[in-house]
Amino acid sequence: MNTNIKWLDAWRVRWARVKRGVEMGLSGLLLMVGILLSVALLPELPGLVSGTITGDDEAARTLFVCLAGIAVCMLQWRWRAAIYLQLRRGTSQEEPP
Repeated sequence: MNTNIKWLDAWRVRWARVKRGVEMGLSGLLLMVGILLSVALLPELPGLVSGTITGDDEAARTLFVCLAGIAVCMLQWRWRAAIYLQLRRGTSQEEPP
């Protein structure tokens, strides 16, 4: 019966590592989306800013949405340990005794 418990503990550790890897991958993917969005926004930024200053609602909305999307992507990377539960734990806690 003790071998069954060890087998189950080993699978729990493996599953926790897989979940941790998936959460790291997802947070990295969202970071890349934020980077790509900021790179795509750079060439359009002067036109959007001048359009916003002159009162173009569509330019202001586009600028706001792009900046908010970039901010969300960057903040989720900065605070990924608070958002993704598996990233809160250290790898030493996942090892069976």
